[in-house]
Amino acid sequence: MVPEGFVRALDGFETVLAAVPSGRWDSPSPCEGWRAVDVAGHVIAGLSVVKARAVGQALPEADPDWREVAGPDPVATWRAVRADMTAALEPEALARRIPLALDLEVTLGQWLEQYPLELLVHTWDLARATGQDVVLDPGLTRQALETARLFAPQGREAGMLGPERAVADDADDQTRLLALFGRDVTETA
Repeated sequence: MVPEGFVRALDGFETVLAAVPSGRWDSPSPCEGWRAVDVAGHVIAGLSVVKARAVGQALPEADPDWREVAGPDPVATWRAVRADMTAALEPEALARRIPLALDLEVTLGQWLEQYPLELLVHTWDLARATGQDVVLDPGLTRQALETARLFAPQGREAGMLGPERAVADDADDQTRLLALFGRDVTETA
């Protein structure tokens, strides 16, 4: 069965994606050097990676051009790629063992249980880039924060994450998650 949290995170991203005003696709995002359309393309490309893992295809060796992935209508592209990926998530695909970094191996289903972390952070990035306020799913955010605390040091060491931001002692999980990923929640779009 497709992890329910993965589906909820997909739904949350789609809600923000579908609400992007037409004139905001070229707005700068919190991801250095990326625009809103780049965030959309990156997340869409991620769904293609999920599908490739589900059907046993080789993964791309290099990142694609995120804007090309998003296409002229990122919402339509997302919905088509999401439907294609979802159709590939059969029980046997979810049970398939997949290799990860650091010589780890898990089932696709186990990997998808952790995938909301990626979706949540980029949901916020897209919302911030396009002038939307978003409250991330609290249950998913709490789980993602636990996962992020384990893997953020390695991601930072590999140059994939910016420096962690300081937060108030009473900060909520969403603020803590975003700060862990170097996002400045006080900046406005």
